[in-house]
Amino acid sequence: MTEDQKARRAETARENGAKSKGPVSEAGKYISSLNGITNGEHLEILKEELPECIALLSTDCRQAYVRLYQRHFRQYKPESGCEQTLLRHMCVELFSLERTISMETYARQHDLDETLRAYPDLTDKALELFSFISGVQKDKVWRAIERQKKAHLAAYAAYQRLFKQTRRDFPVVPPESVNSDADTNMAEEPLPPPEVVAEAIAHADRAKNEPSYKLPRWVAEMLLDEALMAEIAPGYDVDELLEKLTAAPVPLAA
Repeated sequence: MTEDQKARRAETARENGAKSKGPVSEAGKYISSLNGITNGEHLEILKEELPECIALLSTDCRQAYVRLYQRHFRQYKPESGCEQTLLRHMCVELFSLERTISMETYARQHDLDETLRAYPDLTDKALELFSFISGVQKDKVWRAIERQKKAHLAAYAAYQRLFKQTRRDFPVVPPESVNSDADTNMAEEPLPPPEVVAEAIAHADRAKNEPSYKLPRWVAEMLLDEALMAEIAPGYDVDELLEKLTAAPVPLAA
């Protein structure tokens, strides 16, 4: 490459660099701020709104997960951010194991109820036998559940060993200040995202203008939740539609 080509390339790089406005988000600015750091003397920890590891479904009890995490936090007392991350993964795996056990219990109870509806005069022992026979026909379901339980239990034990090994081989002296506010925030039910709110409002507006419009059930439940509507759409007037929802049955879509 000639000197002239090098000069042109350098000039192009400077022009492109001048166009860049750098990171925009708080997380991006924080990551960029670490570029010149070679030790931890002046490092400022970015406060988390939510933990980096979230595995909750919409049907999960968020408070139950937070209680599980808090019990583990008191038991293990993480002394660094790395230990806290491992602790979160431990809790996710144990909570997933409990979810799988609950699903298995529901499936077995469902079999019992089905058998009882079909044979209402059966004794308890006969009911258990018939349910067991019915369950044998769902062998793939029980095998899948057992695999899930073993996988979550093995992962929990592996993270537990890794936690102990990390503390033993890589101690942080003095211990870091570990903040659990992000984990506690998970106890609060998340608000629907803006696009979901906009869709619900669109359904509501249509229901106002078209009396025969079949309002989706999830929209009706959202509109009836006054506290939720006050937070996600404080300026939206739902009184007219609420009168229809409470005074006369409104056609609801499945």
